[in-house]
Amino acid sequence: MEKKVLTEEEITSLRNLSEQQNNILAGLGSIEYRITLLENNKAILKAQIAEVEQANATLGAQLTEKYGNGTLNLETGEILIEEVTA
Repeated sequence: MEKKVLTEEEITSLRNLSEQQNNILAGLGSIEYRITLLENNKAILKAQIAEVEQANATLGAQLTEKYGNGTLNLETGEILIEEVTA
């Protein structure tokens, strides 16, 4: 078997390419990690949306039962009750 040796330039080129590949892989890994964190945060926020919507619907039903249908002004707390016409 014949043994041959690469030139310093070839070795340097191969090392540079290997380093570039490693940097790309590390960068992709970092991006995937951040994507996973963002997806987890998104899932948590979606669950919170459902909770808030349920609480809003429950409170809305309670207020409607207590005061009737109307329009609420959150600034003043006043409710303008819709008059029922037959």
